[in-house]
Amino acid sequence: MKLHINKISLIGANREFSLNLNLNIVTGSIFTGKTTLMRCIRGLLGSSLNNFSREAKAHITNLAGEILIGNDVYEVIRPFVTTNYATVSIGGENEAERLPALRGKSDEKTYGDWLLEKFGLPDLKVPNAPTRDDSDASSLSVNDYLMYCYLRQDEIDTSVFGHTDNFKNNKRKFVFEVIYGKYDVEVAQLQIQRREMVRELRRLQNYAKTVDEFLSGTPFENRAAIVHNLNNITRELETAFLDSEALAQEMRSRTNTDDLRSNLLAKQQQLDILRQKLQYEQYSQEQKQSLVAQLQTQSSRLTKSIVAGHYLLDFDFLVCPRCGSTIQPSRSEPEICYLCLQQTEPQVTQDDLIKEQDRLERQISETIELVNTHRIAITDIGQSISQLEIQRQALSSEIDHRTRRYVSEQAEQIAQLEQHRTQLQERKQRLEEYLELYSRQDKAASDIEQLNSHLEELDVAIDLANSQISEFETYLAFLDKTFQGILREIKVPSFADPGLSIIDRQTYLPIFEGRRFDELQSPGQIVMVNIAHALAHHLTCLHFNLKLPNILLIDGLSGNFGREGLDLERIKAIYKCIIRISEEHQDRLQIFVSDNSVPEEARAYIFAEFSDENKLIPI
Repeated sequence: MKLHINKISLIGANREFSLNLNLNIVTGSIFTGKTTLMRCIRGLLGSSLNNFSREAKAHITNLAGEILIGNDVYEVIRPFVTTNYATVSIGGENEAERLPALRGKSDEKTYGDWLLEKFGLPDLKVPNAPTRDDSDASSLSVNDYLMYCYLRQDEIDTSVFGHTDNFKNNKRKFVFEVIYGKYDVEVAQLQIQRREMVRELRRLQNYAKTVDEFLSGTPFENRAAIVHNLNNITRELETAFLDSEALAQEMRSRTNTDDLRSNLLAKQQQLDILRQKLQYEQYSQEQKQSLVAQLQTQSSRLTKSIVAGHYLLDFDFLVCPRCGSTIQPSRSEPEICYLCLQQTEPQVTQDDLIKEQDRLERQISETIELVNTHRIAITDIGQSISQLEIQRQALSSEIDHRTRRYVSEQAEQIAQLEQHRTQLQERKQRLEEYLELYSRQDKAASDIEQLNSHLEELDVAIDLANSQISEFETYLAFLDKTFQGILREIKVPSFADPGLSIIDRQTYLPIFEGRRFDELQSPGQIVMVNIAHALAHHLTCLHFNLKLPNILLIDGLSGNFGREGLDLERIKAIYKCIIRISEEHQDRLQIFVSDNSVPEEARAYIFAEFSDENKLIPI
């Protein structure tokens, strides 16, 4: 994926750098800000902003830059803070986003997700422990992919993209397989399903084993015996119930309480009917009392209107209220106002108000009579309820008296029956609980069988998908060849008994002349192998148009070399190789190099040079 940083600004530190499309070198003595600038470039591409120097934190407020991704240019501004939720502003043609840097709320899209999408990289979850089928999974982030784009100063002479850290190494290997097509998206989804199935399968197997161990050696380990005993207890409970019914029937017969119970039930039904009537009468009374209050209020208002009309409206004008001239009523017809000479409007007269008041008084009287009727009914119903309640209490007392006498005589038999039935119910419940364990175990066994069947189908699907990944070895063969060519070009010191220099097919780490990477002892040699390895990856991805972002940062290129003799020749060879690659590929691969000093032939590519007097961040 084509990726260039056209410019970067350290807002607050008043630093802005315009960058070349191919090779960019930053140089200067130690402690002048070279590594800080390289880390700021990575920060613009979504890496963490932790562990910057105190001076950088004090001066830089935001990182800003212009980034080319594919054929689209974007302006990016990221606050220079360590919080993962800080908002990154993105602006491009017909696109504007404000996204949290590394972590959002729930499924909220982040700046890292946006970069992943723009780079065309798959959003995958990979197992944290690949050798375990039930391993938890974590996502491959944009920073996991960009591991192959950054040789850090603190790792360039010790590890391959941080492979000494187990978590990073696991991600590094999966990124390798994703980029080179071995870890296919379809295969990844199938493997996620497989891990979930294996986890569920083991849970069910553990449950079934626990039930077996729990029941083993107990009276309940024989399921058939449990079913047999449960059936016997169920029959005994039915018999105990019939015995209880017979005893109850005998009690009613010997105490002669059947008629009393029927009479008591009838009294209770009458009480229920009367209480419903009482509620109805009370509600009706309340409604009519409310109506009386409303009618009386309306009548009072009519009285005020009648009095007001008598004192305020029944008068004639003798003079004009405007000019004071005398006015004669005879100056107009009766239906015409002699004051304004306009047709008079129909008005409610005092007589009309008096008639309405009379009607209201009659309605008030009728409603009060109805209220009194309800009051009488309420009183009568209350008396009837009191009488029925006395009769009901008498019947209930008599039934209780006769029953207590019988129960006293049959107390031992009743107690034995109740105790026996309680014991049977407890035993029945216990047996049913154990049978439920067996039922759950049956379901677990059925689910285990289905999961095993699904696992077999998934394994077939995974094998089929893996068989279709045919280009992986082709890519690695080219990677080996390119790696070997760069090793020769930069003149890496050889061993007396050199073997092959290839990429390990298990660990995906470089093997130099038959030695595993972790066997190499010389820091300078390790740096050269690391540089050759990183360049080989980018050239391979360019050749096959694979999805690794086409940017490479090398921080501290010659820190482990001397400055004369063969060491100087090797430094020059490394720079010559990097310049050749950058010239051949031009804007297809952007390379950043940070170094204390550079050969004369590489100075044309310097975009920033620092010194004690001109540090990146002033002190």
